[in-house]
Amino acid sequence: AAKLLNGASLVEAAKFYAKHHNKTVVPKRVPEIVEEMLAAKAAEGQSFIHLRSLKSRLQHFAKAFPAPIGMVLAPEIQDYIAALKTQPTKSKKSWKFIPKALSGVSKNNARRVILNLFNYAQSRGYLPKGLTEAADLKPFKTVPTAIGIFTPEKMAKLLKHADADLVPYLAIGAFAGLRAAEILRLDWQEVDLEGGHIEVKAQKAKTASRRLVPISDNLKKWLTPYHQGEGRVAPCDQMNNRIRDLSKASGVEWEHNGLRHSFISYRVAQIQNVAQVALEAGNSPRVIFSNYRELVKPAAAVKWFSIEPETPANVIAAPMSAAVG
Repeated sequence: AAKLLNGASLVEAAKFYAKHHNKTVVPKRVPEIVEEMLAAKAAEGQSFIHLRSLKSRLQHFAKAFPAPIGMVLAPEIQDYIAALKTQPTKSKKSWKFIPKALSGVSKNNARRVILNLFNYAQSRGYLPKGLTEAADLKPFKTVPTAIGIFTPEKMAKLLKHADADLVPYLAIGAFAGLRAAEILRLDWQEVDLEGGHIEVKAQKAKTASRRLVPISDNLKKWLTPYHQGEGRVAPCDQMNNRIRDLSKASGVEWEHNGLRHSFISYRVAQIQNVAQVALEAGNSPRVIFSNYRELVKPAAAVKWFSIEPETPANVIAAPMSAAVG
């Protein structure tokens, strides 16, 4: 005990314990609280994507801190987050995977999740009222990263060189702006060509909110030959290999999240209404401005939404200077 206190008085430690562990507090270990919180979030109807992210982060935290949550201190949590590295997934072979330190944005996301865990524990009586240890966590510095978008010419090349089963995935991402994970869960029943919209159901959306995304005229032309009564739109669960092969075949360097970035940027330039684009994309206007929007000229937006099957190259060809303002 003396070693853990590092010179502090045992009496002071006892006073601190008495203050923070009164009779109304039910001591409970972090792993138990994590499982309880995940079950509660699932019962609330949180989206699959959100639950999967929560589960990954919280279970990793619970493994690092199996003790009662009242014994977990802010400096320990701060050090834990600072040391976080990328983790291998099922799609990555462990012998090839090299862990890398998380970005400031990812560390702040972990900080937010842990803060939510402590708030949940407090609401259930596992922590005393007042500020929790997680409230003392300092945010991590973030470095702005460049947002990459495709020019109309490059997008046309991608579609031209894409295998037939990959075309709907690319077209919906580029001209409707659905997230990659949302397209992977999309069923043809939710693509209404006659009604002119794609339904993103709440359980399939990142934000757990249902939305209707309009189908542009050119998107309808891309989807019509492939539309089915039912069945998944995406050809497989993991698109990394397919995208890498397409990038090589087309000679177009793939931009991370480039389809969605491009749609939002060109759509804002087309209709000059960030609030409307935010509704279609399932984001807030603030997020559109800070995370996705790249300034493009209205003329480039016209070219973007004019990309159609068999469109002559000279109709869509445009240098980067014309596409990006």
